[in-house]
Amino acid sequence: MKKEEAIQQSLRFTYFLIGTIAFSQGIMGLSDLAISYMQKDDYKQDPAQTQFFSTIISLPWIVKPFWGIMTDTVPLFGYRRKSYLIFFGLLGFLCWNLLSDYGVENRELGLILLTVINICVAFCNVIGEALLVEYSGHSDDDTHQNDKASQNVTFFFGMRSTGTLVTAYSSGKLLQLFDKRYIFKITSIFPLILACIAIFVKEKKYSKDEPEKDKIKTVESLKLFTKFVSQPVIYRPILLIMVFMSSPSISTAMFYFYTNVLQFGPDFIGELRLSYSICSILSAYLFNRFLRHVKFTKVFGYSTFVYCLVSCQTTLLVTRKNVKLGIPDRLFCFGDGVLNQVIGELNTMPVLVLACKMCPKNIEGTMYALLMSAINFGGMVSQELGALLTYYAGVTDDNFDNLAKLIVICSFCTMLPLPFLGIINEEQMAKAREKHQYESIPKQDEEINVEQEVEEITDTKCANLQNEQLLI
Repeated sequence: MKKEEAIQQSLRFTYFLIGTIAFSQGIMGLSDLAISYMQKDDYKQDPAQTQFFSTIISLPWIVKPFWGIMTDTVPLFGYRRKSYLIFFGLLGFLCWNLLSDYGVENRELGLILLTVINICVAFCNVIGEALLVEYSGHSDDDTHQNDKASQNVTFFFGMRSTGTLVTAYSSGKLLQLFDKRYIFKITSIFPLILACIAIFVKEKKYSKDEPEKDKIKTVESLKLFTKFVSQPVIYRPILLIMVFMSSPSISTAMFYFYTNVLQFGPDFIGELRLSYSICSILSAYLFNRFLRHVKFTKVFGYSTFVYCLVSCQTTLLVTRKNVKLGIPDRLFCFGDGVLNQVIGELNTMPVLVLACKMCPKNIEGTMYALLMSAINFGGMVSQELGALLTYYAGVTDDNFDNLAKLIVICSFCTMLPLPFLGIINEEQMAKAREKHQYESIPKQDEEINVEQEVEEITDTKCANLQNEQLLI
C-alpha cells in the first residue's frame, strides 16, 4: 500500500513538473508581440528580414538531442534535471532583464540575448518532453499505447496552450499601456518561478564515478539509437514529417499587413492571439476525444486537404474582397483565424502523437528530442522559405500587391507530402520498436530471478494505472 502511495505521489509531482514546464513555455509568449514590434519599429526591419531574424533565434530548437545527451552524460552539481532547470531558469531571468535594459537599442545584442533565451527554454522543454515520453509507456496493445500517447501529448501541449491563453490577450493590452522594456521585465519573472519550483524536485544525486559508467551506457545507447533510426520504416516517416513542417510560412508578412494596412493595434492583435490559444486547447480536446483512435494517414490526409482550402480564403482579406461582401476586417480576421487555427492544430496533433509512438523504450528522450528537432528544423526551413518567397514576391512593409499569390502558393505547398503517406506503416513501426527493445536488454539482465521480475511488472502496472487516472 505504501509503495502504491509513493508511486502515486511521484507521478503527481512528475506531472506537476511537466505541466509547469509546459505552462511556463506558453506563458512566456507574453513578450512575443513586444518582440515583433521591437523588430518592426526599433530595428526597422522589413518582413523578410524579420522572418530571417526569427529563424536565427530559433536555432537552439533544432539541436534538442544535444541538450538531451547533456542531461544524460553531464550531471550538473550531481543532478541531471534539477540543477539544469535551476540554472537555465536563472539564466533566462538574467537575459530577459538584459534585453529590457540594453537589447532594444542594439539589434546585434538583442539577437544574441533572444538566442540564449531560446536555449534556456529549449533545454527545459527537453527535460519536460523526456519525462512526457517516459510516462507514455509502451504496451503490446497498440490501442492502449495510442491512448496513453494521445493523453500525454494533449496534456503537455494543452498546458502550454493554457499558458499562452493566459498571456495572449494581456500581451496586447500591456503593450498598449506600457513600453516593451517593461513587458520584458515582467516576462523575466516566469523562468525565475520555474527555477524556484525546481529547487523542490526530488532526484537522485550522482557521484563522480557514476557519470563515467553512464557515459559508456550512453555510447551503447547511441549505437542502438543509430541502428534504430537507420531503418527505412523509421527514417522515412521522420523525413515526411520534416517536409510537412517545411511548408513556407507567411505569418510575418501577415503581421505587417495587419499593422500597416489594416491599422490593427496591439490590443486587437492580442485579442486575435487569445482566440488562437482558445482554439488550440479546443483542438487538443477534440482530437483526444474523437480522433485518437483514427489512423494517422486518414486524419492527416483529410486535415491537410481542408487546411489548404481554408488557408486560401485569406486571399479575400488581402484583396479587400471581404469589404465588397460586407464583412468587416475584424470580423473576417476572427473567423478566418479561428478556422485556420482549429484545422491547423488538428493537422499537427496526429504528427506529435505519431512522434511519441515512434519512441522505443530505453531511448525515449533521445528519440523524441530527435523527432522534435526534425519538426523544429522543418519550422525553421518554413520561416526561411517564407522569407525568400516574401522577398522574391516583392512584399515589403508598404507593398502587398503579390501577397494574395504568396498565400495561395504557401497553402498548396502544405499538400506536397500527401502522395507519400503510404510510407508510414504503424504496424511495422511497432515491430521495429519491439525488436529494438529486445536488442537493448543486456544479457546479464536476462538472469533476473522470478520474484524480482514479478515485482517489477507489478510496479509497472501500478504506475501505468496511476498514470491513466491522473490524466482523466
